[in-house]
Amino acid sequence: MSDHTTDSDLIDAYGGTTKVAALCGLTTGAVSQWRTNGIPKAWKEVLRLAKPKVFKAWVARQARSDEARAA
Repeated sequence: MSDHTTDSDLIDAYGGTTKVAALCGLTTGAVSQWRTNGIPKAWKEVLRLAKPKVFKAWVARQARSDEARAA
């Protein structure tokens, strides 16, 4: 799975493009580009700090997905 796909999953975990854009003070167009180009590291850190429980749950899901693919 590509990092861009997992970044798209992270955006979905935060409620979608519109909610992430509002949380970050960005346009929906900017956040939509993250689905294609990946979330910049600094913005990913903003998301982690803004809602740590959501971020932690996303990380756990990614780890389980990685384990399943490796098996």
